[in-house]
Amino acid sequence: MRTLLFTILLVASLPAGAVDLRLRGAVTDIDSRTPLNDVLVRVYRNGVKEQAFYTGQSGSYSVDLERGGDYIIRFSLPGLITKCYAVDTHGSEWQGDRREVPVDVEMTLFEQIPSLDLSFFDMPMGLARFCPTTGYLKWDKGYEDHIRPEVDRLMAEVRLRKEVVRNASAGRPVSLVERH
Repeated sequence: MRTLLFTILLVASLPAGAVDLRLRGAVTDIDSRTPLNDVLVRVYRNGVKEQAFYTGQSGSYSVDLERGGDYIIRFSLPGLITKCYAVDTHGSEWQGDRREVPVDVEMTLFEQIPSLDLSFFDMPMGLARFCPTTGYLKWDKGYEDHIRPEVDRLMAEVRLRKEVVRNASAGRPVSLVERH
């Protein structure tokens, strides 16, 4: 009995293995905002793939990130553009603090367009920094402002190409000249 009590106390005194940051959300179609099923979600920590899984019927995902890493969370589905975002979880922490901070992040995907170079979307579409001491996740606005013009330009081209395809399939004149 004494050994059992000692074992229980020893296990109870071990540091908890709780996660530090839980990213969760849904992967949706950029136009309809409907959930996308069977999206491959890959999580890389410090350049090494740590896990991979598929979204279910609701397009939902949940990823636990520990402190002290540089993470890339990548989303892909055949026929759609692969996109990702990055999270840095380095920083000091309060000793013994094992809080879990949940944050919702939606990812939108869209279809590939033949003959249109969309490799720009291989880069992270967002950079975030998690501060373990405060528990706050902050997105890098400067990075977003820097990539926004190219994202907007490419998305305008995607919309134009989709419109051309719709017009062609409806028997209307086809034009790649952008309207202003």
